[in-house]
Amino acid sequence: MTVLRGKDTLLHYSLLEGQARAVLIDSTRLCAAARRTHHLSDTATISLGRLLTGAAIMGDMLKGEGSSVTLTVKGGGPMGALVAVGRPGGVVKGYVDKPFVDAEDGRPGSAVGSEGSLTVVKDLGMGEPYVGQVPLVSGEIAEDLCAYFAYSEQVPSLLALGVRVGEKGIEAAGGILVQMLPGASEAAIQSVEMSAGLLSGVAGEIAKWGPDGAAAQIIGHLQPVELERTTPEYRCDCSRERVERALISLGAAELESMIEEQGGCEAGCHFCNRKHRFSADDLRALAAECRRPRGESKE
Repeated sequence: MTVLRGKDTLLHYSLLEGQARAVLIDSTRLCAAARRTHHLSDTATISLGRLLTGAAIMGDMLKGEGSSVTLTVKGGGPMGALVAVGRPGGVVKGYVDKPFVDAEDGRPGSAVGSEGSLTVVKDLGMGEPYVGQVPLVSGEIAEDLCAYFAYSEQVPSLLALGVRVGEKGIEAAGGILVQMLPGASEAAIQSVEMSAGLLSGVAGEIAKWGPDGAAAQIIGHLQPVELERTTPEYRCDCSRERVERALISLGAAELESMIEEQGGCEAGCHFCNRKHRFSADDLRALAAECRRPRGESKE
């Protein structure tokens, strides 16, 4: 198993004197963490890695505390559904239904499938979340996210996501998003459009030059001004307390049924594979909590 040293980097840039913006990420280590956590095949590593990279970019563009973006891809392919959650700071988690699937034709998109949809849920912590959904274009993730930006957010965008897998594991992973801002001139739009071909090799450029060097190679001609940098990572925020709250939400009757039929229960987390075991006594205590009037102390 290859152990990757150092940290990932996520960079925000202003382009063309404020007429466009870019976000570039080196996501090599967070993708490797997802591969280890879920024991992913090469194909699943590429597909989930791309989705996690996109979620890290989109999540870090949300600045409100407690905000998040959840990306769900259901393409009807043998890999099943893919889910990634991104938060400010580039913190991500995710999973795939069938992590051992490999594409017979070598194309990750064929394992994901293209007969389905991409759903984007943005929770800004201010009431009802925003939900957008678009039909899948190819199952290759970057094209599907570009379709979402174009149709649901109506923002002209260029996006490239790449994960390079070698014999010893992930060699490099990363992505870059370039978006036009309101009021951009026609000349600025043309400059960005003519740069589209440079984005596709983002993982290779990161492997060769690192994130700062990759940015210089890909968008250096667009007058980039660095605005911010963060350290993204794969991290699950599940806890026993969260699982307890979920069990309490089932109600006392359901918990007592679990005690009678199973003598307890085990709850697993899709995102980190941790298991939380609850004995019969644990469930009795939670059932008592269900019956306690609101506002009444446990003491």
